[in-house]
Amino acid sequence: MTSNPVHGIDALLRGAHLITRRELRPFILVPLLINLVLFIVISAIMISQLGGLTDYLGSLLTHTPVDTENMSWWETIMAKGAAWAASVFRWLAWTIALLVLFLFLLVYGYLFGIITNIIAAPFNGLLAEKVEALLTGKAPPTEPLLSMVWRTLGRELRKLGYFIAWGLVIFLIATVTSWTIILPAVLTALWGAWCMAIQYVDYPLDNHQRPFYELKSVLRRRKLTSLAFGGTVMLAKMVPILNIFVMPAAVAGGTALWIERLRKEGDPGTKTHSAIQPH
Repeated sequence: MTSNPVHGIDALLRGAHLITRRELRPFILVPLLINLVLFIVISAIMISQLGGLTDYLGSLLTHTPVDTENMSWWETIMAKGAAWAASVFRWLAWTIALLVLFLFLLVYGYLFGIITNIIAAPFNGLLAEKVEALLTGKAPPTEPLLSMVWRTLGRELRKLGYFIAWGLVIFLIATVTSWTIILPAVLTALWGAWCMAIQYVDYPLDNHQRPFYELKSVLRRRKLTSLAFGGTVMLAKMVPILNIFVMPAAVAGGTALWIERLRKEGDPGTKTHSAIQPH
C-alpha cells in the first residue's frame, strides 16, 4: 500500500463520523467535558495576551518601532526577532505578520493539546479500545483499570519528553535559519504534524503495549499519510470551538488509520470484521 496524504486527511473525517456512533458516545463524554473546561481557561489566558500581539502586528505593518516593555517574555522574543527580519525584508512585512499570527495560533493549539492529552489519556485509551473493538470485532487485551491509568499516563510523559527534546532541536534549527523566513515556518509545521500523528496513532499501539519505537516505525512507513493526518489534526486544533471536538475524533481516526492502513499485514487482528468499512 502506497503512502497517500488523502488517506491521512480522510482519517480525521472518519474519526468524526465514528464518534457519532451510539456505541462510542459514553466514552467521549468525559474527554469533551475536559476539553470544554480547558478551552475556557486556556482561551482566556491567550486572549489576555492579544493586546500586546495586536500592537506588535500594527507596528510591523506600519514600520514603526514596537514597545516591548509590557509584553511577556515570549512575545518580546517573537517581536524582536520578527522586527529585525522585517527591517531587512520590508517588502515581506505582511508575510512576517501572517507567520507571527500563525505561530500564535500554533502555540495556542499546542498548549491546549498537551494539557488535554495528559489529563484525558486514560479516557482516550478506553475510546481507542472501543473503536478497535467496533472495527475489528476484537478488543485489545484487558487489564486492571488502575494499571491502565498509570500505563497511559506514563506513555503520555514519554511522548511529552520526546516532543520537548526534539522540539528544542527544531527550535534551534528554525532560529539559525530564521533569515529565510519560509524554512522555519515549513519546518515547524512539519514537526507539528508529526507530533499530532504520534500523539493520536499511539493510543491503539499503547493498548497492545507496543513499544514507542514501533509507533515511529509505523508512521515512517507511510510518511505522507501520517503527516497529512497529523497536519489536519493540528490545523483543526488551532480553530477555537472546533478544537473542543477534535481530540475524540482524532483518537478514533488515529485508531482507524492504524488498523486499516498503517498496521503491517499479518499483525494480530489485521482483518476487520465490523460492518463499518474504510472509505
